[in-house]
Amino acid sequence: MWHTPDCPQWTIMQIGWEADSRRIKEQDQWAKEVFPAVYERLRQAATEMPPDTPAQPFIDALTELVHAQADTTGFVVLRRWVEILERHFPPHLPDPDRTTT
Repeated sequence: MWHTPDCPQWTIMQIGWEADSRRIKEQDQWAKEVFPAVYERLRQAATEMPPDTPAQPFIDALTELVHAQADTTGFVVLRRWVEILERHFPPHLPDPDRTTT
């Protein structure tokens, strides 16, 4: 669709894009300011959990994933997610003594 420079619909679309862009920048700035404190609360809560809790692999994986995010300027790439999750949730190898007869 083509718009002329004086098209009201085009002007409305531009205003919307600028408002969205400003809102995203504000949200990103807020997140960057709040993230260190939230991350510290997560780390503190994780250390307060008893070590023998069944949720320990989940706690460790979440803490490591958030730490990986803290070390980046963008997003944690999928390869890094898989490395972390594989470490905390390794695949179970088949039991050679078990048969399905």
